[in-house]
Formats: sequence, C-alpha cells, structure tokens
Amino acid sequence: METTKITRKEPVNPLLSRTIVWTAMVIIIADRVYANIYGIHSMNREALCIIYKTLPRWLFLCWENFIEISFIILIGIFAGAIIERYSYKLKRFFPKNQLLAFVYGAVLPICSCGAIPLIEVMKQRCSLRTIITFIIVAPLLNPFIVIMSFSILGIRYAVIRVVASFILSMGAGIMVEWISKKFFKEEYGKYESCNPSGGCTAFTRDIFVKNMLLMKQIMPYILVGGLITLSLELFNPKQMLSFFNFSNQWLSILIMLVIGIPVFVCNGADILIMKPLLSLTDLTIGSSMVFSLASSSVCISSIIITAKFLGKKMTTLLIICMGIIILAIGAIINLLC
Repeated sequence: METTKITRKEPVNPLLSRTIVWTAMVIIIADRVYANIYGIHSMNREALCIIYKTLPRWLFLCWENFIEISFIILIGIFAGAIIERYSYKLKRFFPKNQLLAFVYGAVLPICSCGAIPLIEVMKQRCSLRTIITFIIVAPLLNPFIVIMSFSILGIRYAVIRVVASFILSMGAGIMVEWISKKFFKEEYGKYESCNPSGGCTAFTRDIFVKNMLLMKQIMPYILVGGLITLSLELFNPKQMLSFFNFSNQWLSILIMLVIGIPVFVCNGADILIMKPLLSLTDLTIGSSMVFSLASSSVCISSIIITAKFLGKKMTTLLIICMGIIILAIGAIINLLC
C-alpha cells in the first residue's frame, strides 16, 4: 500500500521570508556604517546626509519612520528567534530562584501567552515568587526588545528598562508570596490556552517564517508610531505639542499607568508608541517607563490569562502590587533623571 507523505504548509513563503530578512540586514548594516563614518545623527542629518538632501523631506521621513524602523525590528526578531531555538533545548532546567527566573524570562522571546505553558510545568517545581518573576519579565524583556530599545530609544532607555523590569519582577514576586502566605492559601488555576489557534505566538520551525509572522503582529504599532512621528515632524511641532502637556510629572505617571493597563502591546510595541512622545514632547523617561511596564506586563489580556493560572484572588493581589511598584519606579526615575 502506498503511503502519502503530508507536508505542513508554512503560512508565509520561506524563500520570500529569507530574502526580506537578509535584505533588511544588508541595508541596515550599510546605513549604520555610512552614518558612523560621516558622523551622521538625527541632529545633523539635514546638513550631512546625502539621502536626506536628495529626497523630498516627506519621502525621507517615510523611509526613516516606516521602512528603516521595520528593518531594525525585523533584525531584532531574527536575533530573538535564534536565541529561542537554542534556549528551548534547556527547557527541562527550570529556574530554582528569582534571579534565574529573571534570566529565563529575559532570554526567551515570548509574550505572556507564550509563557503560560512553561508556567504550567514550573508550578510543580518552583516557588510562587519565582513563578511571578517569570510571568512579569517574560513579556517585558527578551533579546529582541533589548535590541529594539537600544536601537530606537538609545542605551539609556534600554538600561533603565532592564533595571526597572528587574525591580518590578523581583519586588512583585516577594510581595505576592508574602501577602498570600500571610492572609490566604495559594490556589492555582487550570491552564487554558489564550488562543487555541496559536495566534499569540508564531509557531513554526522556520525562524525566517517566524520573523514574518511576528512582524505581521507588530506592524500596526509600527504604522501608528510612524504616523505620530511623521505628523509631528511634517506639520508645526511646537503648535501640535501644546496638546501633549506632560509637565506635571506626578500626574503624567498616573495617567500613563491608567492608559497602559487596558492597552495590549507585546514584542516591544510600546517602544514604537513612546518614540515620538519622548523625542518631540516633554514626556519624561519615568512616565514613559510606567506605560511600558504597565502595557506589557499588566495589560488586560495578560490579566485574563494569568487569572486562569493563579486564580482571581492571587491575580488581583498581583495587579495591585505591580501597580504600586510601577508608580514608585516611575517616580524614582523622574527624580533621578
């Protein structure tokens, strides 16, 4: 009897995916080499950049805010996918403490949905504080987000994000475990996939195809961030920025927390949203960090997913603790920076 081999069809053409990724790498490397040789940056590009002087201003800004940003993100996703491929070979070695949980969460390029299957196994072997640390840091940090933070918002923002994520994940883990032991018994929920079709994470063996799938998910945020920046640069920035008054730092961090919690962002999309606001408004880095921490780790979708695992009481406690710590982090950053 003849048997027919069934092959799994990739959702994106692998050859096209490879072509796009390698093209993006060549263009970005060439761009960075050219910029470094001639000392070109955002403040002197009008005088030194040949492309800026050759193209119409609106076309150059479209290139910078849509195409170039997309290429940078694509390269970051590719780096994260490579690390993910090798890190999952060590999945049986679960973290035994919070520090290792932080490292695991920062290395694995997954969102809160993708972290839950690992937590389902971890709950039999790890302490509550260790699990909480992993839950929080997984959507906040991964190689792609760190690279993206450095490339788009600079080394200062990237370092502050790593430190803030460390404080939030460690502090919330300790607080939740202590309060839960003091006042009520831990009750784990039953894991249910956030999306049976696998829409939260790109499941595929081909890292190039995975790149394109993740890029498809984050593209709306690239467009939103790019449109904001393009509008502020093309039209009168000073007049438009009067509508974005963040001079009251205490009020701005509270507003950013309230806005960030219901907003769902993953894979570093918050960085794209914050880029034009940090560059062209008086929004402080502390207030922007509050939005990044809240929208990535405490968003509505992750709350629903976490409640299925931790239960309603534990999840409510977790959200309260995280909200307090996030506000404190934002206030401290504003005072220091």
